[in-house]
Amino acid sequence: MNHLLLPRRLLVLFAVSAALLLRAAEPAKPVDQPKPAEPAKADPALTPADQEVLKLPKVEVTSARIKAIDAELKKIDKQIAREKKNIKGTDLDKSLNSDKLAKSAAIFGGNSASHMEAVAATRVALLENEREMLERLKFPRTEEDKALIEKELENIRKTRRELDDAAKQR
Repeated sequence: MNHLLLPRRLLVLFAVSAALLLRAAEPAKPVDQPKPAEPAKADPALTPADQEVLKLPKVEVTSARIKAIDAELKKIDKQIAREKKNIKGTDLDKSLNSDKLAKSAAIFGGNSASHMEAVAATRVALLENEREMLERLKFPRTEEDKALIEKELENIRKTRRELDDAAKQR
């Protein structure tokens, strides 16, 4: 039975391909071509050389600066983790440096455990503030903004250094 269907299939295939070939052989109908665009009229008063040049602000594209900031951020994250451990004093520290004992032995220097916990909490807050400033310093909007952020960073770092100096605290 299949041997009888094969010639019929070939005949249908031949008829369809012949119809397509005849249609392709007919000449193509002309398509309406749009008129070519006329060149713009040149204004003799304004030429490109006479127009004012637009200058864009300088952009500093250096990955080294961003990599340095990322390295600083990593160091600050480590410091924050270290200082968060110091926010809660140990039992030994609380017993050796109690508030009453620290006041009576103030002549020898040192601070109470509660004072050191407060200093550690302040230091963590300053470190987190410094981290936010460094994030903003990665992509400053303007040069003035960059200078302002750097100045604020120096103030934060100075304040953090002065937290450790016991003589300046009293």
